[in-house]
Amino acid sequence: MNAQVHISSLVVQLQPERIEEVSRHYQAHPGVEVHATDPCGKMVLVLETAGQREIVTFIEGLQQAPGVLSVSLVYHHAESADELDREMEEMSYDADAT
Repeated sequence: MNAQVHISSLVVQLQPERIEEVSRHYQAHPGVEVHATDPCGKMVLVLETAGQREIVTFIEGLQQAPGVLSVSLVYHHAESADELDREMEEMSYDADAT
């Protein structure tokens, strides 16, 4: 069975004074990218996980973090790891050809 890769994006509303702390904490997690922050209290996270359960577990933990007011899943895509690898190889080949 081919492993899947789940890519999701979350918008987090949090207390403005906690942005830096929460951002640092979650940036240290493997598979998590803090894509953007806004000083008014918004943060965009991108996750790469092996399955939906990991996404739900991450969201549940994030909702319990001090200063976090809400977490919204705004994007989710699942694809086989083999297919993603193949697409990356094709992109690399195309870039080398130019």
